[in-house]
Amino acid sequence: MKVGDLVLRKDELDISSMVMRQIMGPGIILSKQMSGDPAHPCITVIYPAHGKIYDIAESLVEVISEGR
Repeated sequence: MKVGDLVLRKDELDISSMVMRQIMGPGIILSKQMSGDPAHPCITVIYPAHGKIYDIAESLVEVISEGR
């Protein structure tokens, strides 16, 4: 997973992740960092369809297309 990759929220059994996957659609990774408590790998993602930027744990998204 690297900056520029196209990602999508993982389709898990959890209803909120399924809803977010459908509403937000794919996003583009803007940056990677360690954050949280305890610290864990996170990414900053922009969702072009909504023009919003979110920080999310790497483990909650999957790469659907690699950037250049």
